[in-house]
Amino acid sequence: MEKTEKLVYKPGVTLEGIYKAYSPRFGFLITDDDHEDVYIGEDNHLNAVNNDKVEVKTIKGETGRHNTEGRITRVIERANDTFVCTYEMLKDGGEAVPIDEKVDMVIEIPEGQEMEATTGARVIVEVTEWPGKWTDAKGHVTEVIGYEGDKGLDIDIIIAQHRLPHVFSDELMKEADALPREVVPENGVADFRDLPIVTIDGPDSKDLDDAVYCIRKENGHFELGVHIADVSRYVKKGMLLDEEAYRRGNSVYLADRVIPMLPFQLSNDLCSLNHDEDRYAMSCVMDVDQNGNVHTEKITPSMVRVARRCNYPEINKAFEEGIEPDDLKPFLPMLKELKACADCLRKNRSERGALNFDFPEYKVVLDLDGTPLRIEKRIRGAAEMMIEDAMIAANEAVARFLEKTGNTSVYRVHDHPDEEKLNALKRLVSIMGLPIHIPEDPTPKDIQKLLESVEGEDIEPVVQVMTLRSLPQACYKTENAGHFGIASKCYTHFTSPIRRYPDLMVHRLIRQALSEQLKKNQLKAQTDFLVRACDHCSETEQNATQTERDVDDLKMTEYMIPFVGEPFDAHITGITRFGIFVGLDNGVEGLIHIDTMEDDEYVYQEDSMTLKGRFSGKTYSMGMPVRVTLVKADKERKEVDFFMGEIHSPLNLEKKVRSSSKSHSKKGKKNKKSKGRR
Repeated sequence: MEKTEKLVYKPGVTLEGIYKAYSPRFGFLITDDDHEDVYIGEDNHLNAVNNDKVEVKTIKGETGRHNTEGRITRVIERANDTFVCTYEMLKDGGEAVPIDEKVDMVIEIPEGQEMEATTGARVIVEVTEWPGKWTDAKGHVTEVIGYEGDKGLDIDIIIAQHRLPHVFSDELMKEADALPREVVPENGVADFRDLPIVTIDGPDSKDLDDAVYCIRKENGHFELGVHIADVSRYVKKGMLLDEEAYRRGNSVYLADRVIPMLPFQLSNDLCSLNHDEDRYAMSCVMDVDQNGNVHTEKITPSMVRVARRCNYPEINKAFEEGIEPDDLKPFLPMLKELKACADCLRKNRSERGALNFDFPEYKVVLDLDGTPLRIEKRIRGAAEMMIEDAMIAANEAVARFLEKTGNTSVYRVHDHPDEEKLNALKRLVSIMGLPIHIPEDPTPKDIQKLLESVEGEDIEPVVQVMTLRSLPQACYKTENAGHFGIASKCYTHFTSPIRRYPDLMVHRLIRQALSEQLKKNQLKAQTDFLVRACDHCSETEQNATQTERDVDDLKMTEYMIPFVGEPFDAHITGITRFGIFVGLDNGVEGLIHIDTMEDDEYVYQEDSMTLKGRFSGKTYSMGMPVRVTLVKADKERKEVDFFMGEIHSPLNLEKKVRSSSKSHSKKGKKNKKSKGRR
């Protein structure tokens, strides 16, 4: 499949699109996938800011560097009217400057509109009047976030920048307090309290929404029970709890806190499957044969009583090292059956082509003041994998059940690879000389073969990242289009209703399918809502993922500050015209700007995705191990810069730091790899 050349707009054309600012000096108009983006220079962006919908008139190129240039003639729709700013007091009022460098404006704050903020305060400002050609914007402070030195301020700012709701109203908390706490048997509610059901989570988890139980039957099959907190029993349509859960869409897990979708009365108590407490659940009981084929036996509201709270490390130690706490020993026979069942499920999924991106995950451990202490690599052992296998099986079983109802449902959809990004992956495969053919419309099996071909090689992480980039993000839809990554024809999210609104919608659809028969007009209204809700929840999930990534980048950068000047072993993870991206063993990634590579004049070779010295012929390629020196860790920008090689002289180090600072104005940022969410 050849790369398709994008079309170029001619001068004099009026267009509409989204303005993407890359700095205060320039940006691009994004119109569609078929045309090149339109360059918008510093003098031509009117008063548009990042993500505004704008009208643009194309002009004759002035810089000579872009095929199409344009001038914004009108802002059609503002993406945002609130900004996180730094406030400064003046004699008559004050002014606020947005923290985001891409937002090029100063906002005047009239006296009395500053909410008693003083100089240096980080504030949220609502713009009431946008800047003119010769005038600044005007606005008022809506919230004082804090001041330099306040605990957690750096993360508070990121939360505000992503506009995450994080405070529950008093009225909502009263509604949560008033929920009935009694758990009693009812008709139509299966009672599983006599089974030795367990939860298996991280040691620090507080919102326990899934529990499991597994036995082997006389015919050799497994009976696998996945029991999920029944949030739908408590959170009903029309309640404040439901409106706020919908608005948030999901919980957000950050380095120093959790922003929950539901208040703690539900997330940590009433709905959480806590040890030795009666709880309502929604249960999916499955028959799993030796080949990993799943047949649903029962999906039903239920009552459960968790017999033991388990955690991943202790079960991994029991499986791998034989270290068995006395109170865990009675549950080990059942847990071993669960592991055997999970092995069958995983093998079945692998045989149908499921992709296994075994990226290492890292956690930044903070002290009580929010200062990074260390970066820990998360180990994914047998316990983590068997819970994941059980949850995937339940998600598929519930998706099949809902699809059979014939009514509109909520599905977790993961589409086929993007054509343009797939071409980039094919080019990498060709450059690396890998004996793998990727067809024009690949199946999961085709991509699986590629990943298996580089297993254990230096190039494996690079191929995995490029493969992941070729795939679109998973999202929620009302049409079942399957899940490419899991190689599933029918998939949904059922297992985390405490922290994901789509799962709560799925629980309601199950309850409805089991007990209600809606009229045509009710089904239509429900379908309209589900379509909107799927789009909304996909957006809140993406925002949460980006927030989590920004916080991790912030804290990883902060962690590296004391190591400026020290050498590290690294691998090349990306090569561009402006430099080389490298990754360290602790998960930190950064840039070696081409301007700091002074031993030769390096040129980017697009055909081979390498950087080659014009005189020496020295070549840097993807996956190559290199020795680098950390020259800058900029917490404000969340950026880490390296120098190729070691620096032994303090004076030379200072020179490289200055050189790195100069390069920032020219530098782009590599797209971070994202595991996405299944």
